Amino acid sequence: MSIQHLISIDREAKISIDTGRLKITFTQAGETHLIAACDIAVLILSHPCITMSLAVYQELSKNGAVIVSAGEKYMPCAISLPVAANIDGAKRPFLQSKYLSTETFEKWWSQLIESKIYGQSCSAAFFDDDLSSRLKIIAGHVELGDKSGREAQAAHIYWPAFFKSLNANVDFRDKQGATDPVNVSLNYGYAVLRAIIARGLVGAGLCLNFGVGHHRKDNPFNLADDFIEPFRFLVDKIVWNIFYQKNISAFDRDIKKKILSSLLSSTVSIAGKEYRLFHGIDWAINSYCISLEDPRRKLLLPNIPSRPGKSSTVTSWQTRQFIDETQ
Repeated sequence: MSIQHLISIDREAKISIDTGRLKITFTQAGETHLIAACDIAVLILSHPCITMSLAVYQELSKNGAVIVSAGEKYMPCAISLPVAANIDGAKRPFLQSKYLSTETFEKWWSQLIESKIYGQSCSAAFFDDDLSSRLKIIAGHVELGDKSGREAQAAHIYWPAFFKSLNANVDFRDKQGATDPVNVSLNYGYAVLRAIIARGLVGAGLCLNFGVGHHRKDNPFNLADDFIEPFRFLVDKIVWNIFYQKNISAFDRDIKKKILSSLLSSTVSIAGKEYRLFHGIDWAINSYCISLEDPRRKLLLPNIPSRPGKSSTVTSWQTRQFIDETQ
């Protein structure tokens, strides 16, 4: 299996295709970089003076890559997804639509929320052991469809403690219009993670509109917003480590680089084994595809306590490389 890259370009550049390779030319610096298009998972464009040919879009799409356009403060503002070439055609979207608004969807949603809260407990272990223990208890009591609101209960105690441990100027999650560096960093990390997950879902022939717990009619990424939940804790831990005991006043290119490089080198624990980020996402998505065929099967998600006797070993999954072009 080839190594897959996440490419982030932050300065003026010209991108073209040269015999199946992405050719990135920085004219001002007189630099040229070549990388096989088939090895690229995500391409992030963060400068207004980047030009790219249609052939680049076509080659990257053919190889299943996602193109993310970033705007002010490097925040992603658009995502270009490849059209999935799936041998099952419309089979999986048909199965998704079959289970819409059913108890089966509620079961999957409760599993996703349980995993999310366990992830928050892992993150909380960095700054509050008692909070981590409380979150584990909450995760163990998530009901079908999270009817009792355990997700909101966990967030209510998790986020104030998270920001307090960083001595941040805010004590709440600001999802839109954030100006403080901690919230901006969280939003950036989530946006990149969302793009990676969306790529995996589309590649599996799934319809992103048919969410499990997210059902907004104006949201074309409902399913991606479902499956990001169990992986959010990775961004939380990375951002906490960046800001802990440091006086950082603004989100900048260096923070962006740290978030991307740390995210791609992260591991998740699934069924008692450790997996690199891309492989862990693949496991979760594949388990959902299997569950669509057989709803009795549970989703394989991060941080859910494994059965006694199972060992935790690192798989032989190649580390995803990160390339960030800076001046």
